[in-house]
Amino acid sequence: MDALQKDWTFTRQLTVDLLDACSQGDLDFALNSHCGPLWKQFRHMGRVHENYLSALKTGQVNFDPADGSYAGKASAKYLNGYFEKLEKYHINTFAGLGSGQVVSWFGEDVSPCIHLCRLLAHETLHHGHLILYWRALGHRFPESWANWGEG
Repeated sequence: MDALQKDWTFTRQLTVDLLDACSQGDLDFALNSHCGPLWKQFRHMGRVHENYLSALKTGQVNFDPADGSYAGKASAKYLNGYFEKLEKYHINTFAGLGSGQVVSWFGEDVSPCIHLCRLLAHETLHHGHLILYWRALGHRFPESWANWGEG
């Protein structure tokens, strides 16, 4: 579990580093009329993280956007505050896990370790989306993204 937590921290830091590199114009940018603006990618990643953490408390996944607590708009400041709040919640939630605890995934019970693997996979999936936006904007990636060949 410690190795997964370390991977989560690394992966979320990539998300935050890219967010920190965004101007307001970048956050407002949409790839086309079928894709939302970039800031909504970040908001979605936070909301899903919040859903995963809630599932550890309730024992059941529920991916409902209405369950998210983000009330800010297209703002790096507000999104960063949201990510900071979620990271504190994440640390506290994982510190309080009990042995034998499971999360029901639509009838399949999984361990917190598998649950965290799925969260990590979701974050990484959205890194692919972020790369598309960032390349379309023509920007250089933050140095931390060099690990993915994007620095």
